[in-house]
Amino acid sequence: MAIDFKGGLIAIALLFDVTNGFHDAANAIATVVATRALSLRSALILAAAANFGGAFLSTRVALTIEAGILNSSALGAHWFGVISAALLGAMGWNLLTWYWGLPSSSSHALIGGLVGAALFQVSPQIIYWQGIVEAVVIPMVVSPLVAIAIGLGLMTLVEKWLQWQGELPPEHWQRLQILSGTLMAVAHGANDAQKTMGVITLALVSWGQLLPEAGVPFWVMAACALAIAIGTYGGGERIIRTTGEKITPLDPVSGCLANLSAALTVGAASLVGFPVSTTQVVVGAITGAGYRHQGEVNWQVWAQIFMAWVLTFPGAALLAIAISFGLSQL
Repeated sequence: MAIDFKGGLIAIALLFDVTNGFHDAANAIATVVATRALSLRSALILAAAANFGGAFLSTRVALTIEAGILNSSALGAHWFGVISAALLGAMGWNLLTWYWGLPSSSSHALIGGLVGAALFQVSPQIIYWQGIVEAVVIPMVVSPLVAIAIGLGLMTLVEKWLQWQGELPPEHWQRLQILSGTLMAVAHGANDAQKTMGVITLALVSWGQLLPEAGVPFWVMAACALAIAIGTYGGGERIIRTTGEKITPLDPVSGCLANLSAALTVGAASLVGFPVSTTQVVVGAITGAGYRHQGEVNWQVWAQIFMAWVLTFPGAALLAIAISFGLSQL
């Protein structure tokens, strides 16, 4: 029976990874689709392949999730209930925000689910609250602002360069936009796929099959890379439209620089092990580059997205608590 539970938990984790890719496909391809640099299907294929490759670049974020949110040694017999309820709660939130067309953070949903399930099933003492502040609160404030600043800065520099150099043909910018979108997809895989790697590694450590210092097994990396690629290929078109079309008008120039700004921000976070929300970074980068280039942002849509960000952590936590209660009644 224990083997069935373990296999079931890994399956749930990989299913969450699929929904993560499905929900976050917009992070890499929204601008490419909005400016018609690529068709939706071609963009999804490219993003899926880049997500798969990016997942193998680093494990620093996975180790942050595995060791920086919950005390794995204190989970004891609660390992299955806590981790499965967390994953199901995060998946539920992903599906709700996909239905509403809101680009929320799968990362914050996962961490919120872990906290809610641990609070209900074990105790507050096993939660590393400082890790929550560092992984959720600070990034939610800082990462979009950093992305906005980089998007504004790059757009300003390029506009000045174009004034001096002269305009480039639109097809040149479309090719550059495809390249920057690919870089963003690689960065997304390097950050988001690792969160599921971290959860599976946490489970392996909790049931004694892996030493805490052993790192992420290769089979876990490969399985998570494949799962997020499959999910990305399925692409949630509702969120793609919101991100690419409703925040600010985009053209190949601003779309290219928005992707590049987001890729730089997420890539840097992945290298240092910071589980940043790629969704928040992309929205910030699009806002910065688009506002500088077009002077227009739909602040009503921005307010709706921001509200989804604020509600993601407690919303996923409450879903995990409700699932935990249901499991306790079985």
